[in-house]
Amino acid sequence: QNTKNQSKYIDHFDSLKETIASITYRNITSLEDSMNMLDEEALAESIRILENGKNLYLFGIGSSLLVAQDALLKFIRIGKSCTCGTDTHTQYVLSSNADKTDAAIIISYSGYTEEMIRCANNLCSRGTPTIAITRYGNSPLSQLANCILHTVAVEELFRSGAMASRIAQLNVIDILYTAYLNRNYQENILKIERSQIKKMPPPSV
Repeated sequence: QNTKNQSKYIDHFDSLKETIASITYRNITSLEDSMNMLDEEALAESIRILENGKNLYLFGIGSSLLVAQDALLKFIRIGKSCTCGTDTHTQYVLSSNADKTDAAIIISYSGYTEEMIRCANNLCSRGTPTIAITRYGNSPLSQLANCILHTVAVEELFRSGAMASRIAQLNVIDILYTAYLNRNYQENILKIERSQIKKMPPPSV
């Protein structure tokens, strides 16, 4: 097993084989470590927040916005009222108008992203129960959130691009969504079936 590149992402001397091994190793490690870090009590509390929230607001920028949009597509399949602004100004407005009857998920790998901290402050002042998906460790975001779902810090804060952190965030969303779905399984499965886009049959040969 080649371990030369397991401690880093990018080396311009890497062969294609080494690049495949390095990135795959980091993604797998991120998933395994984040799984071991995930607090079941925090997960249960997050589900309670989602169940009690009239509307779910999703926040993130950059690669974290892609994760937020993935969550949006999942939760609307089961009839959850969700909103995800695609720019920081819209997200700021949404966070300013949310209230204690709603719920929010903020996704930020570092927990220090200025735009997300502003939204978190708004949500906190409005009494909106907020779930943070962020790297393990103390951060401004973790101090403002009601519930924290940690991912393991496997990337530098100044990165060439989000890689393993994005995979870990998506995995947390998958876990949270599935656990929420299972609370009302039969009802939610019917909603998923109803919202399924029917595929065109393959052309006959």
